[in-house]
Amino acid sequence: MKRGRPKRNFDQIPGRFPEGTIDRIDSVREGGETRTAFLQTAVEGEIARRSHPRRSAETLDAPDEG
Repeated sequence: MKRGRPKRNFDQIPGRFPEGTIDRIDSVREGGETRTAFLQTAVEGEIARRSHPRRSAETLDAPDEG
C-alpha cells in the first residue's frame, strides 16, 4: 500500500448516496473527469444557484424602475 503525504487545504465530508447513484455519475462524467471533480463541480454549482436570491414572478412582471 502506497502512503504519501495527505493533501492539504481540503475539507473532507463523507457522503452516502442512494443505490445506483455512483453508476449514474460515472455514466455522465466527461472524459478523464474523476468522481471527486464531478462532485466538486456539482456542489459549487448548487452553492452558486442557492446563493442568488430567486426573483419572484411578481418581480419579473413588474416594470423596471428608473
